[in-house]
Amino acid sequence: MVGRLALLAVAMTASAAQAQYFRRPVSDLNPNIMVVDEKAVLGAKIRPQTLLVDQSGKELRWADMLGKPLILVLSYFTCDGSCSIINASLAELMKDVRLLAPGEDFRILTLSFDKHDTLATTGAFRKHLELTGPLAEHWTFATFKYEDELKSETERIGFKFFWSPEDRMFLHPGAFLFFSPDGSLVRVLYQDALSARDIELALLDARQGQFRPGEIINFALSLCYSYSYHDGKYVLSIPLVVGLGALGLGVTTLFGGMLAYKISIRVKRTGNHSYAEAA
Repeated sequence: MVGRLALLAVAMTASAAQAQYFRRPVSDLNPNIMVVDEKAVLGAKIRPQTLLVDQSGKELRWADMLGKPLILVLSYFTCDGSCSIINASLAELMKDVRLLAPGEDFRILTLSFDKHDTLATTGAFRKHLELTGPLAEHWTFATFKYEDELKSETERIGFKFFWSPEDRMFLHPGAFLFFSPDGSLVRVLYQDALSARDIELALLDARQGQFRPGEIINFALSLCYSYSYHDGKYVLSIPLVVGLGALGLGVTTLFGGMLAYKISIRVKRTGNHSYAEAA
Protein backbone atom coordinates (compact mmCIF):
# COMPACT_ATOMS: atom_id res chain seq x y z
CA MET A 1 0.00 0.00 0.00
CA VAL A 2 2.81 2.36 0.94
CA GLY A 3 4.56 1.49 -2.33
CA ARG A 4 1.46 2.35 -4.37
CA LEU A 5 1.07 5.67 -2.60
CA ALA A 6 4.69 6.48 -3.33
CA LEU A 7 4.28 5.65 -7.03
CA LEU A 8 1.10 7.78 -7.19
CA ALA A 9 2.94 10.71 -5.60
CA VAL A 10 5.76 10.40 -8.13
CA ALA A 11 3.28 10.26 -11.03
CA MET A 12 1.39 13.31 -9.78
CA THR A 13 4.66 15.24 -9.40
CA ALA A 14 5.71 14.27 -12.92
CA SER A 15 2.35 15.28 -14.35
CA ALA A 16 2.48 18.62 -12.58
CA ALA A 17 5.99 19.21 -13.84
CA GLN A 18 4.97 18.27 -17.41
CA ALA A 19 1.97 20.58 -17.22
CA GLN A 20 4.21 23.39 -15.98
CA TYR A 21 6.69 22.69 -18.78
CA PHE A 22 4.10 22.96 -21.55
CA ARG A 23 2.31 25.93 -20.02
CA ARG A 24 2.81 29.12 -22.02
CA PRO A 25 4.97 31.35 -19.82
CA VAL A 26 3.48 34.54 -18.50
CA SER A 27 4.88 37.43 -20.50
CA ASP A 28 7.16 39.75 -18.57
CA LEU A 29 7.08 42.27 -21.43
CA ASN A 30 6.94 45.81 -20.17
CA PRO A 31 4.15 47.49 -22.17
CA ASN A 32 6.09 50.75 -21.97
CA ILE A 33 8.45 49.39 -24.61
CA MET A 34 5.67 49.92 -27.17
CA VAL A 35 5.64 53.68 -26.59
CA VAL A 36 8.21 56.46 -26.61
CA ASP A 37 8.38 58.39 -23.34
CA GLU A 38 7.72 61.64 -25.16
CA LYS A 39 8.01 63.99 -22.21
CA ALA A 40 11.40 62.51 -21.33
CA VAL A 41 12.93 62.84 -24.80
CA LEU A 42 11.33 65.97 -26.30
CA GLY A 43 14.14 68.17 -27.55
CA ALA A 44 16.51 65.23 -28.03
CA LYS A 45 18.67 65.27 -31.14
CA ILE A 46 20.25 62.54 -33.24
CA ARG A 47 23.93 63.31 -33.84
CA PRO A 48 24.13 65.32 -37.11
CA GLN A 49 27.11 63.31 -38.41
CA THR A 50 25.31 59.95 -38.03
CA LEU A 51 25.82 58.07 -41.31
CA LEU A 52 22.95 56.50 -43.25
CA VAL A 53 22.66 54.62 -46.53
CA ASP A 54 19.60 55.37 -48.65
CA GLN A 55 17.62 53.19 -51.09
CA SER A 56 20.02 53.99 -53.95
CA GLY A 57 23.11 53.06 -51.96
CA LYS A 58 24.12 56.68 -51.43
CA GLU A 59 25.67 57.63 -48.10
CA LEU A 60 24.19 60.63 -46.30
CA ARG A 61 24.37 62.19 -42.89
CA TRP A 62 21.41 62.74 -40.57
CA ALA A 63 22.06 66.47 -40.98
CA ASP A 64 21.33 66.14 -44.71
CA MET A 65 17.71 65.31 -43.87
CA LEU A 66 17.24 68.46 -41.79
CA GLY A 67 16.65 72.12 -42.68
CA LYS A 68 12.92 71.43 -42.86
CA PRO A 69 10.52 69.58 -40.56
CA LEU A 70 11.11 65.83 -40.79
CA ILE A 71 8.82 62.88 -40.14
CA LEU A 72 10.85 59.86 -39.01
CA VAL A 73 9.40 56.34 -39.08
CA LEU A 74 11.64 53.71 -37.47
CA SER A 75 10.92 50.29 -39.00
CA TYR A 76 12.64 47.16 -40.23
CA PHE A 77 12.40 46.14 -43.85
CA THR A 78 11.81 42.39 -43.59
CA CYS A 79 8.71 43.05 -41.52
CA ASP A 80 5.51 42.03 -43.29
CA GLY A 81 3.22 43.13 -40.50
CA SER A 82 3.08 46.30 -38.42
CA CYS A 83 5.92 48.15 -40.20
CA SER A 84 4.22 47.84 -43.58
CA ILE A 85 0.90 48.89 -42.08
CA ILE A 86 2.38 51.92 -40.30
CA ASN A 87 4.17 53.20 -43.39
CA ALA A 88 1.17 52.50 -45.64
CA SER A 89 -1.03 54.33 -43.13
CA LEU A 90 1.21 57.38 -43.30
CA ALA A 91 1.14 57.29 -47.09
CA GLU A 92 -2.67 57.17 -47.00
CA LEU A 93 -2.89 60.05 -44.52
CA MET A 94 -0.62 62.13 -46.74
CA LYS A 95 -3.30 62.14 -49.44
CA ASP A 96 -5.39 64.40 -47.21
CA VAL A 97 -2.58 66.70 -46.08
CA ARG A 98 -3.45 69.91 -47.95
CA LEU A 99 -1.77 72.75 -46.07
CA LEU A 100 1.81 71.52 -46.54
CA ALA A 101 3.65 69.86 -49.40
CA PRO A 102 6.35 67.15 -49.22
CA GLY A 103 9.72 68.46 -50.33
CA GLU A 104 8.69 72.08 -50.14
CA ASP A 105 7.59 72.11 -46.50
CA PHE A 106 8.81 68.82 -44.99
CA ARG A 107 10.58 65.52 -45.63
CA ILE A 108 9.86 61.91 -44.64
CA LEU A 109 12.44 59.30 -43.66
CA THR A 110 11.78 55.62 -42.96
CA LEU A 111 14.88 54.31 -41.21
CA SER A 112 15.61 50.68 -40.34
CA PHE A 113 16.72 49.68 -36.86
CA ASP A 114 17.60 46.15 -38.04
CA LYS A 115 21.34 45.72 -38.55
CA HIS A 116 20.64 42.90 -41.03
CA ASP A 117 18.71 45.06 -43.49
CA THR A 118 20.41 45.55 -46.84
CA LEU A 119 20.03 47.59 -50.01
CA ALA A 120 17.85 44.80 -51.40
CA THR A 121 15.45 44.68 -48.44
CA THR A 122 15.30 48.49 -48.38
CA GLY A 123 14.31 48.61 -52.06
CA ALA A 124 11.77 45.81 -51.71
CA PHE A 125 10.08 47.51 -48.77
CA ARG A 126 9.89 50.83 -50.62
CA LYS A 127 8.53 49.17 -53.77
CA HIS A 128 5.82 47.44 -51.76
CA LEU A 129 4.40 50.82 -50.67
CA GLU A 130 3.86 51.86 -54.33
CA LEU A 131 4.51 55.55 -53.67
CA THR A 132 3.97 58.02 -56.49
CA GLY A 133 4.40 61.71 -57.26
CA PRO A 134 6.09 64.21 -54.92
CA LEU A 135 5.60 61.87 -51.97
CA ALA A 136 7.80 59.21 -53.58
CA GLU A 137 10.41 61.80 -54.51
CA HIS A 138 10.73 63.26 -51.03
CA TRP A 139 10.31 60.10 -48.94
CA THR A 140 13.70 58.52 -48.20
CA PHE A 141 14.27 54.93 -47.06
CA ALA A 142 17.57 54.19 -45.37
CA THR A 143 19.61 52.07 -42.98
CA PHE A 144 22.23 53.02 -40.41
CA LYS A 145 25.72 52.48 -41.81
CA TYR A 146 27.18 51.54 -38.45
CA GLU A 147 25.61 49.28 -35.83
CA ASP A 148 27.00 51.28 -32.90
CA GLU A 149 25.26 54.41 -34.21
CA LEU A 150 22.06 52.43 -34.70
CA LYS A 151 22.08 51.58 -31.00
CA SER A 152 23.22 54.92 -29.63
CA GLU A 153 20.94 57.12 -31.73
CA THR A 154 17.74 55.12 -31.24
CA GLU A 155 18.44 55.16 -27.48
CA ARG A 156 19.03 58.91 -27.67
CA ILE A 157 15.44 59.50 -28.83
CA GLY A 158 13.88 56.89 -26.51
CA PHE A 159 13.04 54.31 -29.18
CA LYS A 160 13.23 50.80 -27.68
CA PHE A 161 13.00 47.51 -29.59
CA PHE A 162 13.98 43.89 -29.20
CA TRP A 163 13.81 40.64 -31.14
CA SER A 164 11.22 38.10 -29.95
CA PRO A 165 12.48 34.57 -30.82
CA GLU A 166 9.08 33.11 -30.00
CA ASP A 167 7.27 35.37 -32.47
CA ARG A 168 10.24 35.70 -34.83
CA MET A 169 9.76 39.44 -35.08
CA PHE A 170 10.88 42.71 -33.55
CA LEU A 171 8.66 44.31 -30.93
CA HIS A 172 8.80 48.08 -31.10
CA PRO A 173 6.68 51.26 -30.98
CA GLY A 174 4.65 52.09 -34.06
CA ALA A 175 5.28 55.81 -34.01
CA PHE A 176 5.78 58.84 -36.21
CA LEU A 177 8.49 61.10 -34.80
CA PHE A 178 8.50 64.77 -35.82
CA PHE A 179 11.74 66.75 -35.84
CA SER A 180 12.27 70.48 -36.20
CA PRO A 181 14.56 71.89 -38.93
CA ASP A 182 17.42 71.97 -36.41
CA GLY A 183 16.89 68.30 -35.53
CA SER A 184 15.06 68.58 -32.20
CA LEU A 185 12.41 65.96 -31.46
CA VAL A 186 9.17 67.92 -31.22
CA ARG A 187 6.29 65.44 -31.26
CA VAL A 188 5.53 61.69 -31.25
CA LEU A 189 2.27 60.47 -32.78
CA TYR A 190 0.87 56.95 -33.10
CA GLN A 191 -1.10 55.39 -35.90
CA ASP A 192 -4.24 54.70 -33.86
CA ALA A 193 -7.01 57.26 -34.40
CA LEU A 194 -4.64 59.59 -36.24
CA SER A 195 -5.89 62.05 -38.85
CA ALA A 196 -4.29 64.11 -41.61
CA ARG A 197 -5.03 67.20 -39.51
CA ASP A 198 -2.85 65.76 -36.70
CA ILE A 199 -0.02 65.32 -39.22
CA GLU A 200 -0.42 68.92 -40.38
CA LEU A 201 -0.48 70.30 -36.85
CA ALA A 202 2.58 68.28 -35.79
CA LEU A 203 4.47 69.59 -38.83
CA LEU A 204 3.41 73.13 -37.94
CA ASP A 205 4.61 72.52 -34.38
CA ALA A 206 7.92 71.32 -35.80
CA ARG A 207 8.40 74.72 -37.43
CA GLN A 208 8.70 76.17 -33.93
CA GLY A 209 6.87 79.37 -34.80
CA GLN A 210 8.61 79.98 -38.13
CA PHE A 211 5.91 80.88 -40.67
CA ARG A 212 6.34 82.43 -44.10
CA PRO A 213 4.47 85.62 -45.10
CA GLY A 214 1.03 84.69 -46.41
CA GLU A 215 0.62 81.65 -44.14
CA ILE A 216 -2.05 83.27 -41.98
CA ILE A 217 -4.28 80.18 -42.12
CA ASN A 218 -1.48 77.89 -40.98
CA PHE A 219 -0.56 80.27 -38.18
CA ALA A 220 -4.18 80.59 -37.01
CA LEU A 221 -4.64 76.81 -37.15
CA SER A 222 -1.55 76.24 -35.02
CA LEU A 223 -2.97 78.63 -32.41
CA CYS A 224 -6.44 77.08 -32.31
CA TYR A 225 -5.24 73.53 -31.59
CA SER A 226 -3.03 72.13 -28.86
CA TYR A 227 -1.55 68.69 -28.31
CA SER A 228 -3.23 66.51 -25.69
CA TYR A 229 -0.89 64.01 -24.03
CA HIS A 230 -3.93 62.25 -22.62
CA ASP A 231 -5.57 61.71 -26.03
CA GLY A 232 -2.34 61.38 -28.00
CA LYS A 233 -3.54 63.81 -30.66
CA TYR A 234 -4.40 67.44 -31.25
CA VAL A 235 -7.58 68.90 -29.82
CA LEU A 236 -9.31 72.24 -30.17
CA SER A 237 -7.97 74.72 -27.62
CA ILE A 238 -11.27 75.63 -25.94
CA PRO A 239 -9.94 78.47 -23.71
CA LEU A 240 -8.27 80.10 -26.70
CA VAL A 241 -11.34 79.73 -28.91
CA VAL A 242 -13.56 81.17 -26.16
CA GLY A 243 -11.09 84.01 -25.64
CA LEU A 244 -10.95 84.78 -29.34
CA GLY A 245 -14.75 84.63 -29.50
CA ALA A 246 -15.03 87.05 -26.59
CA LEU A 247 -12.46 89.33 -28.21
CA GLY A 248 -14.35 89.23 -31.49
CA LEU A 249 -17.63 90.00 -29.73
CA GLY A 250 -16.00 92.90 -27.89
CA VAL A 251 -14.52 94.35 -31.08
CA THR A 252 -17.84 93.93 -32.89
CA THR A 253 -19.70 95.63 -30.04
CA LEU A 254 -17.17 98.50 -29.98
CA PHE A 255 -17.28 99.17 -33.70
CA GLY A 256 -21.05 98.63 -33.74
CA GLY A 257 -21.45 101.24 -31.02
CA MET A 258 -19.20 103.68 -32.87
CA LEU A 259 -21.14 103.18 -36.08
CA ALA A 260 -24.47 103.69 -34.30
CA TYR A 261 -23.13 106.87 -32.72
CA LYS A 262 -21.99 108.25 -36.08
CA ILE A 263 -25.37 107.45 -37.65
CA SER A 264 -27.22 109.18 -34.82
CA ILE A 265 -25.04 112.31 -35.23
CA ARG A 266 -25.75 112.40 -38.96
CA VAL A 267 -29.48 112.01 -38.33
CA LYS A 268 -29.43 114.92 -35.86
CA ARG A 269 -27.48 117.10 -38.26
CA THR A 270 -29.87 116.28 -41.10
CA GLY A 271 -32.82 117.03 -38.84
CA ASN A 272 -31.41 120.37 -37.73
CA HIS A 273 -30.63 121.34 -41.31
CA SER A 274 -34.17 120.53 -42.43
CA TYR A 275 -35.62 122.55 -39.52
CA ALA A 276 -33.45 125.57 -40.41
CA GLU A 277 -34.61 125.47 -44.06
CA ALA A 278 -38.26 125.25 -43.01
CA ALA A 279 -37.82 128.31 -40.75
